[in-house]
Amino acid sequence: MNVLVAGSEGSLMQWTIDHLLEAGHDVLGVDNQSRYEDYDLTRVVDRDRYEYVRADLTDPDVAVELTEDVDGIINAAALIYGVKGFHEYPADILSNDLTIHRNLLEGAVENDVPRVVYISSSMVYEQDETPHREDDVWDSLVPSTDYGLSKVVGERYSRAFADQYDVTYTIWRPFNIITPYERGEDEPGMSHVFADFIRKILIEEQNPMEIFGDGEQVRCFTWIDEVAEAIATQSFVDETKNEAYNLANPEPVTMKELARRIHRAGVERGLLEDEPLEFEHVPIYDDDVKERVPVVEKAAEDFGWQPEVKLEDSLERCIDEVDELYLD
Repeated sequence: MNVLVAGSEGSLMQWTIDHLLEAGHDVLGVDNQSRYEDYDLTRVVDRDRYEYVRADLTDPDVAVELTEDVDGIINAAALIYGVKGFHEYPADILSNDLTIHRNLLEGAVENDVPRVVYISSSMVYEQDETPHREDDVWDSLVPSTDYGLSKVVGERYSRAFADQYDVTYTIWRPFNIITPYERGEDEPGMSHVFADFIRKILIEEQNPMEIFGDGEQVRCFTWIDEVAEAIATQSFVDETKNEAYNLANPEPVTMKELARRIHRAGVERGLLEDEPLEFEHVPIYDDDVKERVPVVEKAAEDFGWQPEVKLEDSLERCIDEVDELYLD
């Protein structure tokens, strides 16, 4: 296939592209690098059958042009932040992300592209009752965050274009992806929590460590390559046509426990002094969801996907890359 990947230079799509190429597909990557203007995110630079275009898919003409001569689209284009960023840029998130998805869907209609794959998020689940099953989204409250709302509406866009124009879809809902290549940002809460904690604990050596709220929020963390492989191999098969899937390691952990595990690993490697990790609690947003724990049986039943990399293993792999990641 000829596959267009929108948001191609983000971490998840970089891993996904490798799997697409391994499977023999040709890939056109498109990204505007809106948050990463100053450096190249490409993890592997020498790739056969990979073409990259820096472009703005909020322009409908660009979307129509780039969807010509492709057999499928994976849309992962989104303004991605940590919890603080989601609250500082709500209008940008809603307008940017939904405009891009609409333009790609309309480009698919114009150019007879049969399937548009949508990368959604665990943030579509607003309710605290767990575990979360795929159909719970349509029975739950409207997400409080505009990022979560953008993903719910993006999913509805996918369904609407399937109903009206027969553009089929597959929806993926990853839960808290762990990647060794995300560098935590200087301002807390602007990057994902795992990268944020790595920076605070191992680089800045905060003790007490600043933590949002009481630190008892529960999340599940999933190794990036397991999510990427599922997206690359299962997005365009008949079994996933017009379906949505959780992709997650259903291994719940509180934010305090996650921080303690990172700290303990740092002590064991001689990176930190052997002393207990303390916490400095900072105010959290009112819409903070206390628990996100998925059910992943549907992916297992439909195409045999089950996560194998445990949180502890993901943690060790990320710490292996810390020195190189933060070298000036």
